[in-house]
Amino acid sequence: MATTLQIDSFNDINIRERSVLTAATLVGAAELPIESTEGYTEGDVIYIGSLSREGCEKAVVASVDDGTTLTVSAGLELAHAAYEPVTSVLGDSIHVYRAANVDGSAPDGDAFSVLATRAIDADQTSTYYRDSTGDSSWWYCFTYYNAVSLEETSLGDSTPVRGDDFGHYASLSEIRSEAGFDGAVNLKDSIIDQQRRAAESEINGKLSSAYTVPFTAPVPAVVRTLTIKLAAAMLLVNQYGSSMEGRLKAVRQELQAYADRSGTITDDDGQSISSSDSVSGYPDENASRMFTVDMRF
Repeated sequence: MATTLQIDSFNDINIRERSVLTAATLVGAAELPIESTEGYTEGDVIYIGSLSREGCEKAVVASVDDGTTLTVSAGLELAHAAYEPVTSVLGDSIHVYRAANVDGSAPDGDAFSVLATRAIDADQTSTYYRDSTGDSSWWYCFTYYNAVSLEETSLGDSTPVRGDDFGHYASLSEIRSEAGFDGAVNLKDSIIDQQRRAAESEINGKLSSAYTVPFTAPVPAVVRTLTIKLAAAMLLVNQYGSSMEGRLKAVRQELQAYADRSGTITDDDGQSISSSDSVSGYPDENASRMFTVDMRF
């Protein structure tokens, strides 16, 4: 088994300063005319261009010449237009940390140790790391790191996550693909995770009367599929508005059918996992029940 981590290439905790070019720059240019150099210092790692977009490139500040001019240590590899962003960051790499799971709760920070270092992908929303031995017996977190200055963001700013999407009904990549956002470089995983959590909460609420929730691993295929479809529909409504509400309504109707027990959720062996399969009317399934949940006493 393996765990693939998707880490925001550019998170606010790594951003130091923001400015923009005040004039176009050519390939090979070393002097950058920017709106303000306040907050920029020699040795800073900067990115010229829109973060996570094609055409973004990294440079290092060689000197701050005046209030509106930076010089970088090497000529630019790409041309840039006026008003493109110039962003200073603490680190251009990501340290991936790992700690063993002990009791199911996230370990303290001192339990984590560096597993790997990955250079930030300047033109990608996420920087990926695949732990070939990763599974739910491990926890992960990360920091942004500068190998020259040895500066690093706080490990406490990273929320630990359990390997192999532990505790969730579907992966972020499955939801992203279902919604048609595989190539949406500006759509952060954190936005997709919000919709995943909302979908899981709705599924648990709807199915709690007939099934024991939350569902535990291995998650039934029906629940996984419902989560993918519901979260993707929620994501599309979030991104495009009411024009996508028909898709959301259709998934909710499908979910309601399982809540009403018009459909049956089974395990990998095809056996129903309803928490009340043994409960029926008296003396048989076709007889009237002695009471219903809407009765008042």
